[in-house]
Amino acid sequence: MPKQVPTERRQLAELIDQAIALLEDELELGLVGLAVTRTAGNRAVDPSGSRATVTSRGRALGALEEEVTACTRCDLAKGRTQSVFARGDPSARLLLVGEGPGRDEDLQGLPFVGAAGKLLDRMIVAMGLRPEEVYICNVVKCRPPHNRTPLANEAAACLPFLARQIELVGPDMIVALGRCAANNLGCAPPVGPWRGIWREWHGIAVMPTYHPAYLLRSPEFKRTVWSDLKKVMHRLGLA
Repeated sequence: MPKQVPTERRQLAELIDQAIALLEDELELGLVGLAVTRTAGNRAVDPSGSRATVTSRGRALGALEEEVTACTRCDLAKGRTQSVFARGDPSARLLLVGEGPGRDEDLQGLPFVGAAGKLLDRMIVAMGLRPEEVYICNVVKCRPPHNRTPLANEAAACLPFLARQIELVGPDMIVALGRCAANNLGCAPPVGPWRGIWREWHGIAVMPTYHPAYLLRSPEFKRTVWSDLKKVMHRLGLA
């Protein structure tokens, strides 16, 4: 019995910390007063075959990551510290695609770990998910010079990798973060509105919205992005 008390206290403290963090996220995004229902982020799986499926998916993604690491299809490879493949759950229902790695990502080898990534993580938590429950990647896997938008030929060189990632993860839906991601998924028309409208990529629903880096520069659009994410939440059964 004496050993139970510290454990219970620690669990209670963790729950309080999580509640405080969520409230801080809601305050920053302007979501106070909105009830978020927490449900499991992963799709239901058949216990008899799920282990083999997850293992084979992980192996295939690992092999693809090794191919990306050795890739020299475009000039971005010349300036990289390392390639940046993905982070998150390879069995996720929700996949988020950004533009390309920045300085922090190039150094750490993971997407969305800088200031924009921290904001993205808070947005994911506000949706009722944990960052590790979604799958996050970029259009290009190497950092463009000075964090510029990837050129058309650079994006085209990386598109087979992105397409294979999406195919292996098999998400229920995709969020395209920024016009670059939406363009390369064929989900942004040349003219007219492009964000906030459901599109489709190879039969998968896609919601294009603004990139978190844009929200850091223009925080007044956080509510706009939240309206887009609420549509995703509704389809996922999170709201």
